[in-house]
This record gives sequence, structure tokens and C-alpha cells, in this order.
Amino acid sequence: LERVFRKLGQKKVASGKYRMIVDNMNSGRLLSPVIDALYGSSIQQKNSFLLDKLDQKVLGDKLTLIDEPHLIKASGARYFDGEGVATKRMPVFENGVLKTYYIDTYSANKMKVKPTIASPSILTMQMGDKDTDSLIASVDKGILVTGFNGGNCNSTTGDFSYGVEGFLIEKGKLTQPISEMNATGNMIALWNNLTEVGNDPRLFSSWRIPSLLFDGVDFSGL
Repeated sequence: LERVFRKLGQKKVASGKYRMIVDNMNSGRLLSPVIDALYGSSIQQKNSFLLDKLDQKVLGDKLTLIDEPHLIKASGARYFDGEGVATKRMPVFENGVLKTYYIDTYSANKMKVKPTIASPSILTMQMGDKDTDSLIASVDKGILVTGFNGGNCNSTTGDFSYGVEGFLIEKGKLTQPISEMNATGNMIALWNNLTEVGNDPRLFSSWRIPSLLFDGVDFSGL
């Protein structure tokens, strides 16, 4: 109810480059195309913007992502994936360096490589020391994204365009609810502009992705 009341009076604001904060309810949406690009089916069909990037630095220094399948009593915890392949703790990105793909047995056989596991178990991100409110307070001019309204990401190039809603940030304060705006760019460029990672993941989710702060994101509005 509080989130609904805060949205009253939404409107567009001026187009331009803004610092972008994505809250912890929506940060997984931005990570999803990156994970999709790691699946064996995408790699085998050469339909991935992370094709042939293993052990290369492709995303920003702030991105360290670990698959932790054996967390006790956690949503998504498992000893085997859906095909019976044993799970293990796996670094996915270390300071932006790609460390693994998610290759199921079918794709592994097609590519003549060893399978890893078919899909993520519990994704955890190396965190910073700020929650959403503290990230907002650190931004002079930006946009807090509290929802995505449609849009898509090109799986081959990483180019994206998403409708967004949220709030204009001015001098560390939320000043105007916004809607009917689009955020556009490229996933590799976006994640290379990740400047801060929050400390507020939702622990009941198998994707424990906190609030995120990005620099120089293109928004179209007025």
C-alpha cells in the first residue's frame, strides 16, 4: 500500500543520462539477460552476447557473483540439478571475469564438452555496505527504478530497452514519481558501469541480488 501511494502523480521527466539505482525487488530483472546468455543452449546455438568469453573480463570490477547451492534451509538449495548432475559452489563472475557457463548434458554432448549444471541454484552477489536509502542519499541526480514495464534484451548483442517506473532523485532525495520512460543501452556496457552494490538482498529468493547503482544510463522521457 505504501508503494502504491508513493506512485501517485507519476509523470515523465527530461531525457538524458542519469545515475540509476535499481531496488532489490527488481535488480534480478537486469541480471536475468546475463544469466540467460550463459546457458548451454544459447552458447551451442551461438545466440549469446557472452559467447567465447570464458575466463575473460567482460563485466565491471564490482560484479562478483557466486552460485551457492548448499546453503542450509535456503530457497533453491539442492545437491543435484534436474538432470541428476551434482551441484557445487561455483563462481560465475569474479570481479567481472566470467568463470563458468550453465551447460546441461544435452548441450554438452552437442558441443563435446563436460556439463556443469543445467541452471543456477542460489545466486549470491558480493555486497557493499549501503541499503537502497543510503544509495539514494549518495546520488545528486538520478533515477530510482522500482518497476519494469515491458521491453526486451537482444540475446545476441545484449542491446536492451525497458520501460521503467520509479522516482527522480535530486540531491539525495526522491522528488518526483516517474513513469512512461525507457531505459536503453547494452548489457555489457551497463554492467561495466556498475559502481556500487547494496547490502539488502531478499534472502527468501534464490536470486539474492541487492540494490544496484549504475552510472551513465540513457533514459528517454520528455
